[in-house]
Amino acid sequence: MKLLIVKLGGSVITDKRKPFAIKHTVVKRLAKELKGVPGPLVIVHGGGSFGHPLALKYRIADGYREKDQLMGVSLTHLAMEKLNKYLIEALQKEGIPAIAFQPSACVLSSDGRIKSMELGPLRRILALGLVPVLYGDVVFDVKKGFSILSGDQLVSYLARKLGATRVVFGVDVDGVYTSCPKRNDRAELLRVITPSDVKLVASMEKDETGDVTGGMQAKVRELLELAKFGVEAEIVNAARANVLKEALRGKRGLGTIVTGGK
Repeated sequence: MKLLIVKLGGSVITDKRKPFAIKHTVVKRLAKELKGVPGPLVIVHGGGSFGHPLALKYRIADGYREKDQLMGVSLTHLAMEKLNKYLIEALQKEGIPAIAFQPSACVLSSDGRIKSMELGPLRRILALGLVPVLYGDVVFDVKKGFSILSGDQLVSYLARKLGATRVVFGVDVDGVYTSCPKRNDRAELLRVITPSDVKLVASMEKDETGDVTGGMQAKVRELLELAKFGVEAEIVNAARANVLKEALRGKRGLGTIVTGGK
């Protein structure tokens, strides 16, 4: 069976304007849309208003600098566990056998990039028919002491290592734009992005919402790397009802496709 990996953005499942604010109605709807996905499924979610504010406050992405950051590591990880719990409970209510899979317990990074990850248990989980739910997390780093592992980097890594055939990113806009559509009415939606668009990606606006993992630009960079391995990804608007559902069932062209083709 073909493996599908779904990333649920933190901006979709939480309200970034308020600390620790989950969008309960949206989470319930997304759980319904994830029900009945054919074949093995891996779900990864972002941090939104749970992980990012704490990671920013304690400068987790900078690595270990002072002892006070250790409490920040503990608090950031706990916040992500709480968000993960909310999502898993919603999935279980829809009859999806979801199970938490903690990245910090199996990932070792080097200067913020995954150095190694123990995938044996994850492969067994998938073989049994369970649905693992992973998340952006604080992980331990051989150079920096600790660092932030974004859900975007995690998706790209897992798609390569587990042989995923397709990746779907659920965000809160209709795809990738030439500039931020929330601030610029003239922003144009890009239907397809290929490696030849590297200069365009480099010119994209930086995230200003407190996202310590780089926002849309970082997502596209990760997916362009993934495209080199022949795995197509699509970024769609999961804030709109049934868009994610249609994408998961194979419909293409709902948002922005990131591919290695021309």
